Amino acid sequence: MANKDEISIVWDGLQEFSKELDGMTKELEKNLMEAMTEYLKLVEEGAKALVHYDEGELEQSLTTKGPRREGDRVVGEIGSNLTYAFRRHEEPYRYGVRDKYDNGVRTPNYYVYGRGRETLKKPKWRGQAPGRKYLENAVVLTEDDYEKIMAKALEKTLGGK
Repeated sequence: MANKDEISIVWDGLQEFSKELDGMTKELEKNLMEAMTEYLKLVEEGAKALVHYDEGELEQSLTTKGPRREGDRVVGEIGSNLTYAFRRHEEPYRYGVRDKYDNGVRTPNYYVYGRGRETLKKPKWRGQAPGRKYLENAVVLTEDDYEKIMAKALEKTLGGK
């Protein structure tokens, strides 16, 4: 019993609160997986818009894997299974104007500073012209989206709208 000049504060429901926190962990994981799926789709859209284009084979080969849980991380991937995809991503531009040779056919002045005619026809995506570093650029151009998508997942978990 408390003295006359003391107040006793009691918190009832500790066990129920603990159970709710356990459930929140599962809800957070579910919401993070959904958020990562949404973000991966956006990055894939960006990568396909930003990849150079000749016949469309590389653009069509870009796919996402995941998301999946690896320990305490949620991981997703985007890439291509084509052998030259990495080279197209990393190789520096060649300056000048060059001809294209395909199956014995020469197309003069096809490449302008490393970009072919079809790539030059593609529209910009979020202000970025298609070409090299298409995967990296897609991630950089969607960083703000990533923050918003993940914040929305956390808010959804905590009971927000």
